[in-house]
Parts: sequence; C-alpha cells; structure tokens
Amino acid sequence: MFGWLKKRLVEWAERYQKREIERLHAEALRLKAEVLKMNGGQPIQLTPEERRLLNEASQGIDPQVLKRISVLSDAE
Repeated sequence: MFGWLKKRLVEWAERYQKREIERLHAEALRLKAEVLKMNGGQPIQLTPEERRLLNEASQGIDPQVLKRISVLSDAE
C-alpha cells in the first residue's frame, strides 16, 4: 500500500515540477522580450558583484533548466 502511495506522490511531484518549469520558461521569454525592448535591443550588462550574486542564487538548479529559464542567456 505504501509503495503505491509513494509512487503516486513521486508522479505528482514530477508533474508539478514540470509545470512549474514550463511556467518559468514562458515568463523568462516574456521578460527577455520586455528587457530587450526597454534596452533598445541591447542585452543586460551586469556588474561583477551582480554576476557573483546571481551565480550564488543559481546553485543547486539543474544547468539545463537554468539555461532554459534564464532571462540573461541567449538561448530560447
């Protein structure tokens, strides 16, 4: 019985995580377009301190997911 419950909880968590990643991806695309429009088509320029803080905040996130949701990356 507990094996079935565990399996269902894992499936639910995976579906929830996938939906959240898709939501973040859509929001990142919207933000990229907005930022490019605000900056006249130029990418955002970060200071070394801002880059360090961003790097610290991104620790523990899967690199592929991070690349997909990043507003600062060139990939879409």
